[in-house]
Amino acid sequence: MSEKIYACLLKLFPSRFRREYESEALLLFRDRYREERGPMRKLRLCLDLLVDLVAGLPKAYQNSLAAGSSLAPEGHAAPPFQVLESEPLRPGAVLLGTLLSFSAIVCFAWAMGRDIGERLAPVNEPKSPVEMVMQRLNQPMQPEPSAQPATQPEAAAPANSNASAATPSSNGQVQPPAQQDLLQYQQQTSLGRPQQGAMVRASGESGSMSAASRPESAVNASQPGGRVLPASRASSNGVVIATGMRTGESASGVPTAARDAAAAMSQSEPASSISTAQPNVENATHAMVRLMRTHQIVMFGETHGDKQEYEWLCALVKDPAFASQVDDIVVEFGNSLYQKTVDRYIAGGDVPQEQIEKAWRNVIGAVGPVSPVYGWFYKAVREANRQRPSGHQIRLLLGDPYGDWEKIHDAEDLGPFVAHRDAWYAQVVKHEVLAPHHRALLIMGAGHFLRRNGPGLVERAIRDAGVQPYLVVFGTNAVGGYDVLDLRFNKWPTPAIVSLQGNWVGELPANPVLTGGVVAPNAQKMEDVADAMLYVGSRDTLMQVNVPRSDLLDTAYGKEVERRLQIQIGRTMEFTQPLEEPQYHRPLQQVSSNGIHLTPPNPPKSFRDPLPPRPPSQ
Repeated sequence: MSEKIYACLLKLFPSRFRREYESEALLLFRDRYREERGPMRKLRLCLDLLVDLVAGLPKAYQNSLAAGSSLAPEGHAAPPFQVLESEPLRPGAVLLGTLLSFSAIVCFAWAMGRDIGERLAPVNEPKSPVEMVMQRLNQPMQPEPSAQPATQPEAAAPANSNASAATPSSNGQVQPPAQQDLLQYQQQTSLGRPQQGAMVRASGESGSMSAASRPESAVNASQPGGRVLPASRASSNGVVIATGMRTGESASGVPTAARDAAAAMSQSEPASSISTAQPNVENATHAMVRLMRTHQIVMFGETHGDKQEYEWLCALVKDPAFASQVDDIVVEFGNSLYQKTVDRYIAGGDVPQEQIEKAWRNVIGAVGPVSPVYGWFYKAVREANRQRPSGHQIRLLLGDPYGDWEKIHDAEDLGPFVAHRDAWYAQVVKHEVLAPHHRALLIMGAGHFLRRNGPGLVERAIRDAGVQPYLVVFGTNAVGGYDVLDLRFNKWPTPAIVSLQGNWVGELPANPVLTGGVVAPNAQKMEDVADAMLYVGSRDTLMQVNVPRSDLLDTAYGKEVERRLQIQIGRTMEFTQPLEEPQYHRPLQQVSSNGIHLTPPNPPKSFRDPLPPRPPSQ
């Protein structure tokens, strides 16, 4: 075996191996080639080299990949692009890759154009599950029966659920029956039991049935044993009335399906346009890790102070798979005046508790005492970084303006900071995340991120930089007035994230879902305002965490909160709230579709002034 042949064989090894060992390998070959004399020894040398080549080639690639994957800490994610070879690809490799890719595309297009399901096996022979699925997919769609009025007489409703029950389609989803009784179909596909004489107004107003009066157990009509509500009709004023039966029973005494929560969300559109497609309910942590791998920016619209929400967020940042994907987390609940203090704390430095508390307690946008859940989150990020002392570290970026409450004495001093909160947050994202090409999770109150009239200011700034963000918002199972809850959510494992495109969750009215039924529905749907929704539990199980009264009564912080309230809303508050209370309370008055705003109705002109010069970060 000549030196040229051996040099060609070395090209089979990875470039990293060749750069470090090729010259030494050739030198060793020359020495042995001179020492081995005679045909038998030369043959033995060739055999030894071939054996070494076969045995060492896989190990060389394995070691090379292991060295490259160290750039992705703990191996919880796919190796990033930094592990690719620095030298350019050879022209032959580019040409070969192009030809193979083009051939694969042509073969795939040809295969997809063939009626494979009909040709896999003879008609009379048994088919595999894959063959059966392909055959069903190739069948033409059946036309729907002609629509009939939904207000047909009560006697025409079938007594047996099998007459009008929904049937599964080829893709496993439940398709609606004829449109002659769409409201009845919605009752079949929801959970719960209707109460005697209960009424659900189609306009979205709450009926007479309270949440406490609903039974805990429910029967799903789409499962065996479920029954269709036999006696339901729609009156001329749009009220769906359940008549002629006892509580939770049909005319024959058999338990019925639950009340029609879907009818309560039809106030903004005809019932025939409501989607029945089932959403993909995904574990929230797994979904967020997947989103961070596929998107440079993921935006999360939070609900302030929610206990279950921030328990999940704290667990999320500690997850190694998530921590390895994210460079920065930009939060609304952090005054950027204290960025240096937070950097030391997050890195594991010794920072006094009263110093780090200033970061989230002194935010400009907070009205009243600030919930301790934000302190939980700071601590969780710190612990996540301490678990990876030599690995990838997450930086916590503070997105609230740099207002110093010690220098704010009236609304004129506060105005410029309040007016530019979104603009400052967008500026932090632009300079600290987008400019260095970092991957980040953005956390801010959902009202700042929602696409009410198109993307908000922060999202527009991100899109202007050429980045397409993904928006997840916190939601509940309230779909109408305060008493109207959709019990289909109860079947979901929590916490979960669901996409809002092309399914019945995206068709829900946005306002009730986002506010726990406190704000009345309007024409906007969930799919209009966000890409996905985080669901951590039923509306009535959600709890808000408050500051302990001992931290407010006769303390310096409590007196400072009272002073700030006088500046912000012109009045103070009594610190009588419990440590935990329900996240949503029944509204005491009718509120607009935009909710109640605590900012002064006529802000001073200085609210439109530019931000004052930024002081040094603490």
